[in-house]
Amino acid sequence: MELRQLRYFTEVVEVGSFLGAANRLDTAQPSLWRQVKALEKELGVPLFERSGRRVKASSAGMLLLPLAEQVLAGANKVKELATEITHGRAGVVTVACAYPHLLRFLAPLIGDFHKERPDIHVTIRGWAGLPPIDTVIDGDADFVTSLPVADRRLSGLLLGEARIVLVTGEDHPWRNRSTVEVSELGETPVLIGNERSLSRRLLEPALRDKGTVLDIAYESHDMASMVALARAGLGVAVIADDHLPGEQAEQDWPVLHDDENPMAAPVWLYWSASRPLSPPVKEFVRHVRQSERS
Repeated sequence: MELRQLRYFTEVVEVGSFLGAANRLDTAQPSLWRQVKALEKELGVPLFERSGRRVKASSAGMLLLPLAEQVLAGANKVKELATEITHGRAGVVTVACAYPHLLRFLAPLIGDFHKERPDIHVTIRGWAGLPPIDTVIDGDADFVTSLPVADRRLSGLLLGEARIVLVTGEDHPWRNRSTVEVSELGETPVLIGNERSLSRRLLEPALRDKGTVLDIAYESHDMASMVALARAGLGVAVIADDHLPGEQAEQDWPVLHDDENPMAAPVWLYWSASRPLSPPVKEFVRHVRQSERS
């Protein structure tokens, strides 16, 4: 059974003659007639009966007509979707990202993209830490957020910067300062992330250079708990500002400095430069680049 045969069948029912259907479909009448007869033979039932000079659907034909129309409508939807995908107007884009990057950088981008292109679905895969860059290189995701990576297989764009800030209680002497030097951290109990956290990765080399030893009062991957303890006066939370929960992200916390330079790390969005991008992925790249310029 072929879609062409079903199309010929439904057209003959609508027009009421093989010749009229052939003219509307711009095909030869004998060819159309043979295809309808082949369909009847395959189904084992007559689809038409004579009514004067015209033909009309048989009882079996009338029963089969709605299903044939559904099949043809479904086939048309498949073709339309394929066209949309080819032109970048439909499809799926997959983004692997650290949860803080979603909160700080990606949510507005993805939200605006959804308004502009609701036909393209963005699938988000959140990670507690940085997703492996191989996620994009191997094709498991279309985009990945990361710290700077030098790899010819990747194209990328700077999303922004994550700074290391110090969250304190309201009565702490550092609360109203704009900066604090790394060497000063040895003077107070600190609340800090685990060894994989951005704050630790940026902080520890500076601590070694200055011979500063931290008094770690609490170590956790749960940034919200660190902030709560710091606000309660139980230490100073050393945390990347893209991890700050809720209203804490809106406050001005002291920025940690190393020799008067703010401790910060650029956050990038990467995609493959070594394989062709699907039209939906190209559309998301266009959107991100356009957002950067605006």
